[in-house]
Amino acid sequence: MDSHVQEMPAFALISVVVPLPDDRGHLLECLQGFTQQQIDVPFEVIVPTSERSPESLASLFEQFPSVRWVHRPGLRVNGLYNAGAEEARGKYLYITESHCVPQPDCLQQIFDYVRQNQLPVACSASDGLPGNHIAAGEQRIFEEDFVRWMGARKCKVAIRGTLIERALWEKAGGFQAEYGHFSEMMIGRKLESLGARVGCAERSVVSHGNQECLKELAAELIEYGEDECRCSHLGAADEQPAASWEWRQREKFLNRFGRLKREQFREWTRQQIRAAAINLFPMSADRRFQYFVHFWHGAIRQGRLKYIAALKRDAIASTHSAAGPTIKTVTATRQAA
Repeated sequence: MDSHVQEMPAFALISVVVPLPDDRGHLLECLQGFTQQQIDVPFEVIVPTSERSPESLASLFEQFPSVRWVHRPGLRVNGLYNAGAEEARGKYLYITESHCVPQPDCLQQIFDYVRQNQLPVACSASDGLPGNHIAAGEQRIFEEDFVRWMGARKCKVAIRGTLIERALWEKAGGFQAEYGHFSEMMIGRKLESLGARVGCAERSVVSHGNQECLKELAAELIEYGEDECRCSHLGAADEQPAASWEWRQREKFLNRFGRLKREQFREWTRQQIRAAAINLFPMSADRRFQYFVHFWHGAIRQGRLKYIAALKRDAIASTHSAAGPTIKTVTATRQAA
């Protein structure tokens, strides 16, 4: 091990949780940044992974011997955060991503901020790693949404970088991983119900590797739209999101399945036009960003419609089984698989 990389202590005040997979190619920079933090309190770095063959990570084990590796097969990323938190020894958890690269004093700055302001939760500021116009669009959307959240004094666990008291995380129940990335919205609501206050440590900075491919970005957003509807459908009453137009119209869609299929086709067509405009047409940066925003929300809408269509298919399937399960049971079973 290089002499400038500090050993992780047996006791830690802060536990940094960085789940795998590394899907954007910034893991080395991420781990180098977090294991070499300039901070005057003990900390540890925990990397939970669902990798089927942990042996494939052998080179990383050798390169980062101070990192605590946690193997939890079968878990998705939000479940891996929970697994890492369970193994943590720190009073605080620092939640981040494998494609986030911290400034050298990132942890010190956010730790000082929560102590000075007596806050149980704080988010780091975030800029973007160099990328294309798609990455720039994602970064701008995040920044504008983040400013709105902070201005409204909403609780937020931004997985780019959030420091939270471990006791509060446990009281809130961590991420409800079955709802994917929408569980980040759900824990925010839970923290609000617990009366938690959240702040933004502007001098604590992580650089985020944003998506550079519209197809991959769309897949993530479609999944988010499905998870939002899943929460409306199966979540507890106090965790329900503000119902989207698509979810409020679900009975009409379910009773007129042809209309739902037409809506899906129309949104798919619009998305093809938006994607072509973003990638191919010459236009100003602001105009391109407008198309990008429409693409972003259109992909989430596709996810909502996809979930409602699945309800219809489950209902049709259940009519062909004398002892068939209800729509809710079928959906819950499919998503748990």
